Amino acid sequence: PIFHTEHCVFCRFLSDGNSYLDCGHPCETSVVHLRDDKSKDHLVLADMGCRNTVFNAQAQSGAQYLGDLMSSGFVNFRVELVDEPPEVVAGILERYAKLARGELQVAAVWKWLSALPDANGRAHGVTGGPLVTA
Repeated sequence: PIFHTEHCVFCRFLSDGNSYLDCGHPCETSVVHLRDDKSKDHLVLADMGCRNTVFNAQAQSGAQYLGDLMSSGFVNFRVELVDEPPEVVAGILERYAKLARGELQVAAVWKWLSALPDANGRAHGVTGGPLVTA
């Protein structure tokens, strides 16, 4: 996530209501992305408390750390998905499994992840997230 907010984007822009009491809960039926000045689409999701979380348009991957983590004794990993289309989920998991088995190189996984589309059909690339140093 980029950030969390108590302000509900869904209520403000998709209803005539002022709070969860009268908004009609458009968050349950609508998909919202905020487009920034670089044309990146950042997904917005609402939780049960009507707080909104804005996710980075770029997927975040720790693929480059997998080998070091495994050689340090880590054996279980979690892949978190946000709005990836269902037809690419098996491919994502397969590539991470192949990377863990040494059948794929990090660069190949990174390149494939970079081309994946979001729910709007647009590829925004991939980042190493906050662990990457400049």
